[in-house]
Amino acid sequence: MLEILPTSEHVVAMRVSGHVDRGDIERGISAVEEALARQERIAVYVEIAMSGMTPGAFVRDLGYGLRHLRHFARMAVVTEQEWVRWIVELQGRILPQIEIRTFAPGERDEALAWANRPIAAGVPDAAQASPSVRLIETNKPDVIAFEVNGRIHRDDMHVLVGTFERELGAHERLRVFVRIVKFDGVTLEALREDGLTSVKMRGWRQIERYALVGGPTWMTTLTEWTAPVARIETRHFEFAQEDEAWRWLEAEPRIANPA
Repeated sequence: MLEILPTSEHVVAMRVSGHVDRGDIERGISAVEEALARQERIAVYVEIAMSGMTPGAFVRDLGYGLRHLRHFARMAVVTEQEWVRWIVELQGRILPQIEIRTFAPGERDEALAWANRPIAAGVPDAAQASPSVRLIETNKPDVIAFEVNGRIHRDDMHVLVGTFERELGAHERLRVFVRIVKFDGVTLEALREDGLTSVKMRGWRQIERYALVGGPTWMTTLTEWTAPVARIETRHFEFAQEDEAWRWLEAEPRIANPA
């Protein structure tokens, strides 16, 4: 169930409880659209005590959110559910351009006051000095490999989406190798790349093994948490274990550790 709460014009406030279906998501989207008709950027306040979400609701929420994230200045989430807090805090690490905070149920007034703060003008994404994603050629056509070093911009995402679209169409099953040298989040423009949502959904069905080398601890936790849901066999390796990661994928790079 999703209930719209009264608040100021630049804030969309909601209370989410029980089981959420597509009708609930549509109600929330309508409230966001009404707020965006009044101004370019808004804040979101949401109280969450959710027990589940239908697949249709999840897909609709994911697709709409990715297209409109640039309009969200901040998000305040009130919940006592640890898994919700973890996901919200994770979003803050991936999307540093949006202010995101979690609050306990006893902090509702503080959360609402924070959400209602004036919204500053949006700052455009900084120009990309050099690519943050580098594809790694492998000796197996059904193994995709790439390295991340920095913040993922739209050009980086364009390369990734194009690569996955091509290989998902050519192979029934895929294996993926990702080396994380440094991760500084993802720009909002990158998340709006055409085809990103459909590639994610197909990937969950067709990727059978995913090897993550390096990366922050939270990224490892995220990978391990989502793997059973997506039915993807996932393993994390330290940098010193990269050779082991390639063996696990039964592949190798055409040029070992290129500069």
